[in-house]
Amino acid sequence: MKLINKITYWFIGIVFLITPFTMYISYTNIKKKIDEAEVERMKDVNERVAEQLKSGEKPDRYALGRPISITPVQGPLPVKQTEVTEANFYNEDIKRRECRLTVSSFYMVNETPYRISSYNYVTKSDQILSGMINALVIKLLLIILSVGITARLLSRYVLYPFRQTMKIINNFDIKKKDKIELPATTTREFKELNTFLEKMTEKAMEDYASVKEFSENASHELQTPLAVIRSKLELLAETDIDACQASLIADTQNAIDKLSKINRSLTLLTRLDNHEFATSDDIKICRITKDVLAVYEDWIAHRGLQVRTDLCANVPVRIHPTLAEMLLNNLLSNAIRHNIEQGMIEIRLTPSRLTVINTGLPPEIPTEELFLRFKKSNQSADSIGLGLAIVKQICEVNQFDISYAYQQGQHIINIHFNVAENTAPQRVTGGRAAVT
Repeated sequence: MKLINKITYWFIGIVFLITPFTMYISYTNIKKKIDEAEVERMKDVNERVAEQLKSGEKPDRYALGRPISITPVQGPLPVKQTEVTEANFYNEDIKRRECRLTVSSFYMVNETPYRISSYNYVTKSDQILSGMINALVIKLLLIILSVGITARLLSRYVLYPFRQTMKIINNFDIKKKDKIELPATTTREFKELNTFLEKMTEKAMEDYASVKEFSENASHELQTPLAVIRSKLELLAETDIDACQASLIADTQNAIDKLSKINRSLTLLTRLDNHEFATSDDIKICRITKDVLAVYEDWIAHRGLQVRTDLCANVPVRIHPTLAEMLLNNLLSNAIRHNIEQGMIEIRLTPSRLTVINTGLPPEIPTEELFLRFKKSNQSADSIGLGLAIVKQICEVNQFDISYAYQQGQHIINIHFNVAENTAPQRVTGGRAAVT
């Protein structure tokens, strides 16, 4: 949700939360003031009638036609000189409820106590409440409309530099080494943000260049001494040596080969972390799967493995071709290496998922840890523990979801491409038995 929308909803929510309380306060005050004003008016009327009685005048001239009653009372005057009563009733004549307010005042006139009462019909509580609700609805609609229009104007003018900054940051590519140019703004917070982003991107470009140069130099420089050691060992192997020395030389050559693989794998992981394999085209993953599978035919035959395939043709996947080949290479080599003799490998490909299943011994560590670098079971001594880490990194770079499970003696790796299934994919199903 956009920032301006959050601000708008927050403000409207506060208005809706506070309005019932303010409405109740307004209703109470309005009702109280209307009643007080009417009571004061009728008290003045009663006072005037009492003055006429005291002066000996007949109050008929003033009270005639007015809702005023003058009644002598028995006994002494009550302590409370004025009584106010409110009566709500249904008026049969006009077919509606009425609210009558009566004010009774007590006076001593020529040693005779009198009760002077006047009444009037006042606005009912429900009428006041109904009017306030109608006004409230109109008020809220105007507030929502005003806030909506104001928020759009705020977003267009006040937040424009911020939106431009976000757009520039989203398009920022650390590999291009172009210094970002953020829009000028008069807002203090936006100025501080732009200053921070400029310093951060400059530092990131410097760090990226340093790390990239170091990894490239380290990878290049390591290859030279490894090649020299390998050539010296080959020369040494051609000399007269005994069986013990030959075994030591073979072990050394294996260690050098593993070191070379580790060097290449770490370099690849660094390039993946730096997103150096960007692509905007789709490739046919089915063809690459078949090509990689053909490369491992001899190894599969040597291990006596059975291979079953269920591949949908023309499955487009957005991934760099080199990464696709590396992904399948690591998956298949892992399935072969960690398999059992006369075992099975099954490869399934749908428009949304690639599944690789192979038989094998249960992993000695939790399956989720096998995606970590240099984490491996002890089933294969020649594994360097980076194959699944590379697979995981390739999936993250291309926004694929990957899962690994071990069920009923089978290792199951699922890679979801996060694309919609085609309506009628063409399927290519095949099976192959390796020569034993």
